[in-house]
Amino acid sequence: MDNRTQRYFHQHAAQFDSIYHEGKPIQRAINRVLRKAIYERFAITFEQSEPIAGKQVLDVGCGSGRYAVEFARRGAARVVGLDYAAGMLQLAREYATAAGVAGRCEFVEGDFTSLAMHRGAGAPGVVEDSFDVVIAIGVFDYQDRPVEFLKRMVDRCRGRVIATFPGRSLLRMRLRQLRYWLSDCPVLFYSEADVRRIAAEAGVKTVTVIPIRSSGTGFVLVGDV
Repeated sequence: MDNRTQRYFHQHAAQFDSIYHEGKPIQRAINRVLRKAIYERFAITFEQSEPIAGKQVLDVGCGSGRYAVEFARRGAARVVGLDYAAGMLQLAREYATAAGVAGRCEFVEGDFTSLAMHRGAGAPGVVEDSFDVVIAIGVFDYQDRPVEFLKRMVDRCRGRVIATFPGRSLLRMRLRQLRYWLSDCPVLFYSEADVRRIAAEAGVKTVTVIPIRSSGTGFVLVGDV
């Protein structure tokens, strides 16, 4: 992942996290309409992860911890959130503490593509072992080596991988590209054929692609390994 992406999310951590706030009625209504896909992929992720109780979960690119904390709330035995934006991780730790699940959540600072991921490596901050569920939500938007990244997720998984991919659209894609270009942060988009090809090349055994039609379109990849 590009260093510009790391800098962007460290600097805009609070702004990004505000998407998930219910906030005032007007703000809530705007989010539910203009950012409907955010809520749809949240619901799909947890539906496709059931049963969650007792599972171990790795959240790659965990951001402010919204998914990680929810997994813990729903009974996951252990949730590891990995992100390389320190500002995001600070929010995640605060959120886990406020939710009363900090004891089952670990938040690790580092880049998934470069961390030593070997079992028993023993170094501080290294994600070890394998997980029942490995997710990457809103990560492939910025990942210029998607096959390698997904393959790394598969290698750490003993059950199911779930990842989201932004779809191509005539208007919203262009607007988002412009907005991120102004912040010097690259962003990528995919077709369903791209998602299926990436999954096949990464070694995902059973592939389901769930389309999201709202908010510029996108896809949720659900794969058994």
